[in-house]
Amino acid sequence: MTRQGGYGSVLKIGSPLTAIAHIEDYEFPEFEKILAEITAHDSPGGYAEHISTGKRKLNEFTCTLTWDKDQATHSTIIAAFNSDDAVPMSAEDPDGEEVIGFMAHVFKLGRIAEQEEGYKCEVSLQPTGIPTGISA
Repeated sequence: MTRQGGYGSVLKIGSPLTAIAHIEDYEFPEFEKILAEITAHDSPGGYAEHISTGKRKLNEFTCTLTWDKDQATHSTIIAAFNSDDAVPMSAEDPDGEEVIGFMAHVFKLGRIAEQEEGYKCEVSLQPTGIPTGISA
């Protein structure tokens, strides 16, 4: 893979997957391996010891949009928030070399109205289940 800037990254939602319009910034979901601390009274030097539990997850992440509730993908975000079901999503680097597919819950919508900025919405997403495509 060649080095690349962050401009042009794509976050998609729905079925079929459609690029979310007017994204200003977003984070890719972090991959996390769940560890358990197993430090015993006789652990060498009193240092904490950890083992893998075998559990993995994609962590919560956010995206900031220039908000337009009438824009089709923004309406999809509102519908996903109003639903109890996860929706298909993907995060893609600018060159399309790394694509992470996953199901996610839209669980927060926070409008932002700063005087010298455009009207925005910060959307919080929680992936669920096993991702497809690239792994950590």
